[in-house]
Amino acid sequence: MGSSPKRPRSQRPRLPESSSSQKAAKYAWNGGLTGTSKQAGNLPVVEVCTTDGCGAPSSGPAPRAAMVQVHGAGSDAAAHWYCHGRCAAIAAARADLRTGGHRQAGRS
Repeated sequence: MGSSPKRPRSQRPRLPESSSSQKAAKYAWNGGLTGTSKQAGNLPVVEVCTTDGCGAPSSGPAPRAAMVQVHGAGSDAAAHWYCHGRCAAIAAARADLRTGGHRQAGRS
């Protein structure tokens, strides 16, 4: 059996969105937005928290009520106080990334 020369794979042609139901579906999918989207600005991914004591080392009691203690990545890493919710979740995720998600059980 001889091998025949390979042909490039052709792609399906794009069909124009010309029917009213296609246009309505696209409008619904985009939440009613039309036109081109805006370019993302130079915004930081993580904004600095404005809560006093957020990110402070946990050498003593919590600096404010409802603060969460998040332990560092290693067994000798210091723990810090964070405001509950977004800041604590980001700190825990950063510690997990440093250890590959294998922090000691029972430590947050």
